[in-house]
Amino acid sequence: MDSPSSGTSKQEYTENNVKNLIELGNKEQYNGNYQGATGNYLQALEFLYQILDDAQTLRDKNSLTSLRATILSKLGDNLIYVGQYKIAVEFYSQQLRIVTNFVNKLDIAFAHHKLGFCHYFIGLYDSSIEFQKKALDILSTEEEKLEFKQLKCKIYLCLGLNQYALKSYEEAANLYQQALDIARRYGLQYEEAEIIANLSSSVRKQLSLESSKFNLSSLENLISDLYYTIRISENNPYIKSLASRELAKTYQTIDIDINFSKKYFENALNIANKYKFTFLSEVQSELNQIIQQEQEILKPDYLLKDQPWYSSVFPKIPEIEPGQLQSSSFQADFVIVTATPIELKAVVRLLEPDVDEGLLPCRVYTSSGQYYLGKFGHYKTVVTQCRMGTRDDRAAGFVTQKALEIWKPKAVIMVGIAFGKSSIDQKIGDVLVATEIIDYDVNRIGLDGITDRGSRPPSNRSLLSLFEQAYEWEFYRPDGSSSSLIPGPVLSGDKLVDNPAFKADLFTRFPHAKGGEMEGIGFCSAANSLDTPWILIKSICDWADGKKSDKHQPLAAAAAASLLLYVLSQRTILNCFG
Repeated sequence: MDSPSSGTSKQEYTENNVKNLIELGNKEQYNGNYQGATGNYLQALEFLYQILDDAQTLRDKNSLTSLRATILSKLGDNLIYVGQYKIAVEFYSQQLRIVTNFVNKLDIAFAHHKLGFCHYFIGLYDSSIEFQKKALDILSTEEEKLEFKQLKCKIYLCLGLNQYALKSYEEAANLYQQALDIARRYGLQYEEAEIIANLSSSVRKQLSLESSKFNLSSLENLISDLYYTIRISENNPYIKSLASRELAKTYQTIDIDINFSKKYFENALNIANKYKFTFLSEVQSELNQIIQQEQEILKPDYLLKDQPWYSSVFPKIPEIEPGQLQSSSFQADFVIVTATPIELKAVVRLLEPDVDEGLLPCRVYTSSGQYYLGKFGHYKTVVTQCRMGTRDDRAAGFVTQKALEIWKPKAVIMVGIAFGKSSIDQKIGDVLVATEIIDYDVNRIGLDGITDRGSRPPSNRSLLSLFEQAYEWEFYRPDGSSSSLIPGPVLSGDKLVDNPAFKADLFTRFPHAKGGEMEGIGFCSAANSLDTPWILIKSICDWADGKKSDKHQPLAAAAAASLLLYVLSQRTILNCFG
């Protein structure tokens, strides 16, 4: 039989194992490996439940229960880092219920503080402030302890965040400064770094309200503090990313080389992307804006009238009666579908006469719409236009189906304009060649979240190969650079996307997509229903970032039409269709 001493020794060893797992989790959390940290904390919690019943004394049970509260708190911290605030509230609430039964004021104050932080992230600012005030009241009798100073520093930080969210920028800055004074007085470097990263936004906001102009001297101390913060948070990716973003935004507000701002946005983005921080999409959007500003600064504007691919007037195409075609040998090789007048003009202006068909080019009206006939490249082609989106009675699905039934081509191609994914990796005028079309509008909304259930029809493999291998194709943008050909999935839905948050969500759900548009899913559904080979070719005209304009639509339409002309100028491609 084991002696009491050996039993106690076993209990201490077991408790130490739990503590070791917590310590491992703490290290993983500090290094930004939140998944690894969660694994350690959950393992510690599972082990703890197994040994709680074996605790021999009240002291043992209290010690283990205190450890349980610590683990719940750590799990809540992890959830905050990855943006799961409502679930974090549950863990912190359990922690508060446990620690309320003990006399440790620090634990009780910490539980109130963390619940308050969660409420801030959820947007419940008044209740967040109440939780922080309760925590401050608890601390008021224990001012001499360093641990209480550390927590008080965090409380002032959270109060500052709430006041900033409530647009009380001066009050927010005062609270941040109180927190910063405590951190510097007691050498709390981690807290100091986090406070500086948040303080900068309040300082910039205050200055913007006081003056319409910024200059380097007015923000010199703040910039110096942010550099210091980046240096001391080298091993904390969350704070380093936050501080890099704030430094970029600070440089953005003053008259200084735009490359400074771009550099630190890129640093923040790389870290946020690696650890999937909740502000990732915001940093991406901010960097995109900087890149667009850079392009506007470095590349002079262009006039449409000076571009070789542009004409201000729509081509004059003679009209004929449908009956006149019956006496000719016209047989369509391809149908081209467009969705806007700009797209239609870019294609129709490239139609040429056919020496064997004196009627071409021409236009024909039927009960299902208007068609332009001509030689496009080397092939007899029919061009038509649908309306934008999928819900109109002249939308892509209906127009494509009717065109295929009437003209019975070898293949059908949709050509036009789209929004791009990233101004870092793509340019206005780059051409997207759809490997598949993703219907992003169809999804299931359940208690467990949103599940995408839209179809992903692939484009015809033979057509895709023809476009992917257009190695000699060239189209020059107004700045003299060449457009690029970008094969990949293309998003399609019935929304005119011009919102950076919605766009970021789309590319989070579909990370391999290269861009998006509105007509593709209806177009390919009609083509598939009639077993007609199809492909979608669209060029980037904007970034769907809240700054949508028509400025680059003619350029994008011309680029897409240029690629199409290059491919359809190859004399033997019909061999690909048997």
